[in-house]
Amino acid sequence: MEIDCSELTGDEQLALAGDITGALGGKAMALPNGRKIVFDSLSGEKLDERAIEAAVADFIARRKDSSLYSTERDGDTVIIHSPDPVKARHHPVVEKLPPNLFKCPFCSFVTPYEELYVVHYRSHGAAVG
Repeated sequence: MEIDCSELTGDEQLALAGDITGALGGKAMALPNGRKIVFDSLSGEKLDERAIEAAVADFIARRKDSSLYSTERDGDTVIIHSPDPVKARHHPVVEKLPPNLFKCPFCSFVTPYEELYVVHYRSHGAAVG
């Protein structure tokens, strides 16, 4: 399952990801990935799609112009429509990780361990600088 947030601003995407992660109670993390939110299951259990959809609905309900937002489901993707999709193009997500984390430039792998990062990075066939 993933959430298409291409009509949300970067700040809205981060807030939504945080709300969903909280709603999942530590069983999975919602992670912004480009213009989508994807999930990393921490418990190995299947995602609770109803909890995710409820968190999205709750997030939208708290917007000041919530009646202008809508969602639709297309297979495993929940698409969120905002009242001002043009605004999202001017406020993209800026990826900022805390300084103690390493993120692979080739995929979404993140770790606080430099040795593990180097091994993972090299698995892509790249030499570490």
